[in-house]
Amino acid sequence: MFDYGGVIGTPVERYLVEFEAQQGYPRGALMKLLFGEDVFAENPEWTSDTPSVSHNWHRLETGELDILAYIDDARIRAPEVIGREFDIEAFAVFMAEVPIGVFWPAVHRIRALREEGLALGLLTNNIKEFGSTWRSTFPVVDLFDVVVDSSEVGMRKPDPRIYEYTCEQLGIAPDAAVFLDDLPVNIAAARSVGMETVRVDEDILTAIAELDAILARRGTGVRSR
Repeated sequence: MFDYGGVIGTPVERYLVEFEAQQGYPRGALMKLLFGEDVFAENPEWTSDTPSVSHNWHRLETGELDILAYIDDARIRAPEVIGREFDIEAFAVFMAEVPIGVFWPAVHRIRALREEGLALGLLTNNIKEFGSTWRSTFPVVDLFDVVVDSSEVGMRKPDPRIYEYTCEQLGIAPDAAVFLDDLPVNIAAARSVGMETVRVDEDILTAIAELDAILARRGTGVRSR
């Protein structure tokens, strides 16, 4: 089971530092404004009682808000969070120019696993307005048996229910799954429901090697590439 951003697609959040510098915003202020947290922060304190929805970005990802309401809220809160008005128009131009990269070694390994007959699922926190864009970056339908988008099911990681739901769609028990994600909080939640996990950091090849080691130990997905 694979996450999208940070595992298959490059995470656009990492470009925020560049925009902050261009606009003269305090370092980290835009992350706080848009996401309410540092989404890449280590979070060993996560428990099953930690809320999965606590910011409007989360509500956007669960389909409770649309993008226009989200932007209006960010505009209103901006002076308090970043110390000045948020230039939405400049940000829209900037994000439109940000390249959406793909970690092709991950895609190639997923294709090989599909050819070997493994059940494959994609579990992503995403927003409805971005759906057609991220799905166009690689052959989603060709590679995955199940695709679970948070904005379509009304749940988001790290809510344990969305992992269990994805497993149900795949017809497997959670302890039969291996889950790859780049965010520590999502990894912790996956482990809480019994999944084996791979944390994807800067090097996708290291993560693939770790996945292959798990599959070899389980006696599956080990055919030569």
